[in-house]
Amino acid sequence: MKSGFDFSRTPGQRRRAREHRFYRHLAGAALLGVLPVLALGWRIDRHSEHLEAGNLLLAAELQALQPQQQQAGSAREHIAALQTRLSGLNALEQRRMQAARLLRASARAAMPSARLYRIALLDQRAELRGHAGETREVQAFAEALSHAGLDGVAVQDLRIAKGGDAPGEQGRYDFTLAAPLLPAWPAGARP
Repeated sequence: MKSGFDFSRTPGQRRRAREHRFYRHLAGAALLGVLPVLALGWRIDRHSEHLEAGNLLLAAELQALQPQQQQAGSAREHIAALQTRLSGLNALEQRRMQAARLLRASARAAMPSARLYRIALLDQRAELRGHAGETREVQAFAEALSHAGLDGVAVQDLRIAKGGDAPGEQGRYDFTLAAPLLPAWPAGARP
């Protein structure tokens, strides 16, 4: 049977043994307290290494994809420029179709007493300028243009011509007719 008191040692040795036991228990408790912190630090360190490796891999992939990204950006810019050019060419084609329609209508409506000297395509309308001998001839010419397929023709300006000294220029009227420009074809449908 073991007793809790050792009589073979001196009181100084017993105290020293108790102190050693205390320090051993303290060192064990400190070691048990430090081990989880060290394990957590090691885990964080390993996780950081994996993140750094992932970042390096992503940076290498990004650098490898950089030329493709630049190529895609330049292709987008080129496509946008081509779309702008195409819309400009479509608008030009539409203007040409409108001009041809206007010229056909004015050729069908030609009258010997009304002569055109200027045909202009403005933003949303066409402007026809000319001279005629009488005001009713201007109105008749406008009606003839309407019958020739140019809808909405209206007299915009009508004046007596200045400088009527030459024969044939006395009693002459300068006129301006305006007609709205319709699209050469409906939206989305092309000939």
